[in-house]
Amino acid sequence: MAVLKCKMCGGSLEINEGITVCECEYCGTKQTITTANDENIQALFNRANILRMKSEFDKAEALYEKLVQKSPDDAEAHWGLILCKFGIEYVEDPATFKRVPTCHRTSFDSIIADEDYKEALRCADTVQRSIYEAEAKEIDRLQKEILALSAKEEPYDVFICYKESDNGTRTPDSVIANDIYHQLTNEGFKVFYSAITLEDKLGSAYEPCIFAALNSAKVMLAIGTKPEYFNAVWVKNEWSRYLKMMKKDRSKLLIPCYKDMDAYELPEEFAHLQAQDMSKIGFINDIVRGIKKVIVKDEPKAAAPKAQPAAPVPAGNPTANSLVKRAFIFLEDGDWSSADEYCEKALDIDPENAQAYLGKLMAELQVARKDDLKNQAQPFDGRNNFQKAVRFGSEQLRTELFDDIRYIKERNEQARIEGIYTGALNAMKRAKDESEYKSAAYAFKTIPGYKDADALAEQCEERADELKKHAEYKNAVTMLDSAKKNYQAGYEALDILSVNAAISELEKIKPNFVKLGSYKKSAEYVAECDRLKEEWTASITEIERRIEAEKRAAEIARKKRKKKITIVLLSVGVLIVLAILIFVFTYAIPESKYQHAIELTNNGQYESALVEFESIANYGNTSKWILYAKYMLAEKYYDEEKYEEAKTIYEELGDYSDSVSRKVEAEEGIEYLEKYNKANKLYEEGKYDEAITAFKALDGYKDSEAQITKCETAINYNAAVELYNTGKYEEAYKAFDSLNYRDSSEKAAECLFLKQKAGLTNVTVGSTIKFGFYEQDNNTSNGKEEIEWKVLAVEGNKALVISQYALDCQKYNSTYTDTTWEKCSLRTWLNGTFYNAAFGADHQEMIISSTVSADKNPSYGTSPGNSTTDKVFLLSIPEVNKYFSSDSACQCQGTEECYAQGAYEGSNGNCWWWLRSPGDHSYYAAVVGYDGSVIDYGNTVSNDNDAVRPALWIDLEV
Repeated sequence: MAVLKCKMCGGSLEINEGITVCECEYCGTKQTITTANDENIQALFNRANILRMKSEFDKAEALYEKLVQKSPDDAEAHWGLILCKFGIEYVEDPATFKRVPTCHRTSFDSIIADEDYKEALRCADTVQRSIYEAEAKEIDRLQKEILALSAKEEPYDVFICYKESDNGTRTPDSVIANDIYHQLTNEGFKVFYSAITLEDKLGSAYEPCIFAALNSAKVMLAIGTKPEYFNAVWVKNEWSRYLKMMKKDRSKLLIPCYKDMDAYELPEEFAHLQAQDMSKIGFINDIVRGIKKVIVKDEPKAAAPKAQPAAPVPAGNPTANSLVKRAFIFLEDGDWSSADEYCEKALDIDPENAQAYLGKLMAELQVARKDDLKNQAQPFDGRNNFQKAVRFGSEQLRTELFDDIRYIKERNEQARIEGIYTGALNAMKRAKDESEYKSAAYAFKTIPGYKDADALAEQCEERADELKKHAEYKNAVTMLDSAKKNYQAGYEALDILSVNAAISELEKIKPNFVKLGSYKKSAEYVAECDRLKEEWTASITEIERRIEAEKRAAEIARKKRKKKITIVLLSVGVLIVLAILIFVFTYAIPESKYQHAIELTNNGQYESALVEFESIANYGNTSKWILYAKYMLAEKYYDEEKYEEAKTIYEELGDYSDSVSRKVEAEEGIEYLEKYNKANKLYEEGKYDEAITAFKALDGYKDSEAQITKCETAINYNAAVELYNTGKYEEAYKAFDSLNYRDSSEKAAECLFLKQKAGLTNVTVGSTIKFGFYEQDNNTSNGKEEIEWKVLAVEGNKALVISQYALDCQKYNSTYTDTTWEKCSLRTWLNGTFYNAAFGADHQEMIISSTVSADKNPSYGTSPGNSTTDKVFLLSIPEVNKYFSSDSACQCQGTEECYAQGAYEGSNGNCWWWLRSPGDHSYYAAVVGYDGSVIDYGNTVSNDNDAVRPALWIDLEV
C-alpha cells in the first residue's frame, strides 16, 4: 500500500481512513490530501508532489493532468495543477518556522478565476474548501505583490536563458551567454542576463525581476551545449513560461541556440522553432541582425558600459551574495581559510544567508564542490554550519543536504554490512576447525537476508558439526587403537591387570561410537568393541593357563638342579642342549605360532590363521581356534556370496555352532544366485518381461525388487521412445518425465521443445505461444514451467514476443548511479543468467540477436545511451505505446516465483515492470504501473521490487 507524503516537506503522513485533511508530524502543516484509496493514484500524487517540491513544475503538471483524467472529481488533483501553474514552493519561515508559499511562476491571470481552482472547490468537502480558499488568498496576495514589484522594473528587449554552473563549475553556456550579453548591450539592447542582472538582488527578489523580464522581452535566447542543460530545472522553468506567453503574444520570439550537440537532441517543445548552431562562424553577428529585425527602435540606444565580469567587488560596498560567490571560488581553488573568511563577511551583512553557512560548512570539511559533500566519510549533520544552512535555506537546499546525509549513512551501513560479509567469507575460507566455522557462522547471522549470508551461515554450521563429529570419531579410533596396544602388551607380558584395564578402556570407548550413530564406520566399531571385549575376556583364562604352565616348568627346572650330577661333564652338556631343544620345539615355537594365529583371526585373516593353527594342531586350545577360524571363514564366504566354498566348510564343521542350518542357507544361496544371474542375463538381453518373471521368483533375494523396477522402467522407456518416434511429443514428454532412466530427462526436454516448435506455426499478433522453461510456481521440486509469451509483432519469419507474466524481480542496475540500458546490470542478467536458465541449445538457436535501439524518453529527453545488440531485452516507452493498445493491455501479473523474489504485488494482483527507457533522470528507469499506465518519470534504478518482462525476437523457420 502506498504511503502519502507531505506536499510541504516530503515526510510520511499518518492518515486515518475517510479523512480529507491531516497534519504533518514533521513540519506541522495542516494540509489537504487525496481521497483516493488506489495505491497507484497515491504513488502518482507522491511523485507529482516531489517534482513540484524540486521546482520541476512542468513534469509535475503532466502528472497532475493524468490524475485529473483518472479521477476528475478529486479536488487535490485540481489543486495540484494550481500549484504548478503558479510555481508554488512551500518554504520554512525562519521567524515562525511555518511553511509559507513562494511563487516562482507569476501570472497576470488571477488564481480566483482559474478553472482548476473552481473545480477544486467544487469537488472539495467543507474542511478542504476552507484550506483551499485560505491558501488561494495568500497566493493571490503574493501574485499582486510580485506584479507590483515587477511593474517597477524597466522593460527588457532580450532574455538570455542558460545554465550558469554544473556541479559548482561554470558551464560553457555561461561563457557564451556572457559574450552575447556584452555584444547585445553594445548594440544598445536592454538584456536580462542573470549573472549580472540578479547579482545584487536577494533570492526573494528574483521572481519579480524574472517575471518582468519574461513579460517584457521580445526575444528569448535559449542557450545550451548539452541536452540536459536545456532541461535543467530553472532553465526549463524560464523557457517553458516564455513559450506559454508566446501563445498569447505572437510578437515574442524564442531562438534555441545549440553547440556540440545535434539539433534533434533539443527539447521537443522547440521542434517548431528555428534553431541556431552556435559553432558556425559569425553566429553572434547573425543573432544580433535577427534581433534587430524583430525589435525596431525609434532611435539607437547609447551603448551600455562594458561589464567587467572578473572585476572585484569594491571593498567599501560589497553585497552578501557577491561575497558568497567569491567564497565559492576560493572553495574551488582549495583555499579553505579565505572561503571561510568571505562567508563570515557575507554573514555580517546577511546573518541568515544559507549559502554562506553552506560555504562555511564546505570550508570546514575541505570540500571544493557541493556535490562532493556526499563523499564525506561520516555524516556531518551534527555540525553547527549544517544546522544553520538547513534552518535558513530553501526547501531545495534542505532536501539536497538531507539527501547527502541519507546517502552517507546508507553508504556507510552498506559498507559495514559488506565488511562483515567479506570478513565472514574470508573467515569461512580460512576456517580449519569447528570453532573457526562457528565464528564465521555467527558473523553471517549478524547480517540476515544480505546476499547469501543465511545460506553460508548454515553451511558453516554444517561444516562445524561435521568437523566436530570427525574429531570425536578420530579421537575414539585413536583411543581404540591405544586400547588394542595396551591389551596386546598385557597379553604378551601375561599381565592380567593390564588386560582388565584394556577391557575397561574398551567399555568407555564404545559409547563414543554409539553416539556417532551412522557416521563413517562407527557402527562397525561398536560391533568390534563388543567382539574384542568377548575375546579379551576369554583370553584371561588362556593367560592364566600359560602362567601356570610357566610355573610348572620353573618348578621342574628347580628340582632338576637339585639332583646330583653323576654323569660326566659331556653328558651334562648333552642333556642341557637336549632340554633346550625340547623346550623350543615343544613350547616356544608352538606358542609363538599360536599367538600369531590368534592375532590373524582377530584381524579377520582367517585363511592365514588356519595355516598357522593347523601347523600346531595339538598345541594348547588350537583345535578350538581351528573350528572358530573355519566357521568365521565360512561366514566370510557366505557374505561374499561364495556359497559353494561356504557350504564345503559348513559340511566339514558338522554340528559346530549353527553350521548345519548355515549349510542349508548356503545351498539356498547357491540356488538363488544361479536364478539371479539368469534373471540379470535376461535383462541384459532386453527380455524385460521374462526378466521380471525371473526376479519375482526370487522372493526379494538381494536387490531383485529394485531390478524388477529397473525392468519396468526399461519397458516404459521403450514405450516413450516409440511415442517420440511417432511424433506424439506430449505423450512422450509425460512418459519420459516420469522416468529417471538413461537420458530420459534430456529426451523429455527435447519432446517439450519439439512440441513447442510445433506450436510456432501460423503465429499471429495477439496470440500466445509457449517457448522455453523457467521456474514460476516457486516449487523447484517439480522442475521449471513452460514460459508463455504474447506475440507483439510478426515480420516475415520473425516474431517479437514478450512474456505473458513477469518472470522475475531484479534491479535495473545493481547500484544507485547514472546508467543506461547499454550499461545496466539487468541487461547483463537477461542475456546471461536468464538466457541460459530459460533456454536450451535448441531454443537458443531460434532466438535472434537483435539491434536494440536507444530510444529517448519522450517526456524528458533523458539521454538513452547507445544502441545495443541483444538476444533478450526490455521494451522501451515508444515500443509499449506502439504494441499495446491501452493501459489495461499493459497490466501484468507476476508469477509466484516473481513475487517470492521480492516483486511488489498490488491490490489488483498486478506488478510494476521495468522498461529499458531512462526516466526523468539518468538514475531513473521507466516502468509500467499496476494499472498498466507508463510511468515515464520512472523508478530509481536500484529499486528492488520492480518485476521483469523479457522480450525477444524468434526465428520461426529455424
